Parts: sequence; structure tokens; C-alpha cells
Amino acid sequence: MRLRLPNDQLDLLRDALRRAGTKEIGGQIFGEQLAPSDFLASELTFQKRPGTFARFVVDLVQAARDAVRFFNRTKHHYQRFNYIGEWHSHPSFEVRPSDVDLNAMRRLVNDPNFQGRFAVLMITRLDGDHVTSGAWLFDPAAAEFAITLEQQT
Repeated sequence: MRLRLPNDQLDLLRDALRRAGTKEIGGQIFGEQLAPSDFLASELTFQKRPGTFARFVVDLVQAARDAVRFFNRTKHHYQRFNYIGEWHSHPSFEVRPSDVDLNAMRRLVNDPNFQGRFAVLMITRLDGDHVTSGAWLFDPAAAEFAITLEQQT
């Protein structure tokens, strides 16, 4: 699977990471399916309330509002435009999922109300002016693996 992060979203991400400094931040990834297993992250959301030095907690109310706005804007064409996953920063740690991150994504895809086929977790960090990121796929059948994250500049 490939997830493309376009330049406009990369610029927004870089600015948000710079403003957050040592606090973890995050949000959701929404996008467009370009081909089987090929997705464009056309919209990253940015949670208003940051986390701490070592923890980010999702604001479920804001996440739901952000999802509604995205689906309304894309006219509910779920086959083409949909939720892709979650992202958050690790400004002081490796760009790898922690045990807390892994368990949160497992709970998400195994929730009986989850209607997706998968969810991606993107972890990111600002290194100077460069955004360093990695992405992992989780699905209800217990598949978990790193995916190709392509920064389009």
C-alpha cells in the first residue's frame, strides 16, 4: 500500500510541528483512493488541543466534527473519498509507534462500530526543516505492517 502526502499538506504539517515544539500534536488523515492500494492524503486535520511532551490524546468530539466536514465537502462519495487513519507527532522520540500507539490502533480497527477495511497510523517529527514520517497499516484481520509513505514535493 502507498500513501502519498502532497506538498500542501506537508507544508501545513511542517508549520504545525514547528509551532508545537516539544508537545505532541495530531489529527486525522482523510483522502482519495487513486487506484487499488494507492491513496492521496488530501486532508490532514489538526487537533486544536495539543498533547504533552510524551502523549497525545484524541479529542473525539473534534474528530467527529472534522469527519463530518470532510464527508460533506466530498459529497459522501465514500468509494473515492474516505477516512484513511490517524497521525500524531513524536517530537522527542523515534518515528515509530509506541506500545500505546499500537494498542490504540488495534482497538480502533477491532471496534464493532469501525466501518473501514483498514486504518493507517502516521507518526511524524520535524528534523530541522525536514518532516520525517513513517506510516503503518492496521486492519481488523490483525494485519499490521509498514507502508510506503511518499512525500510529494
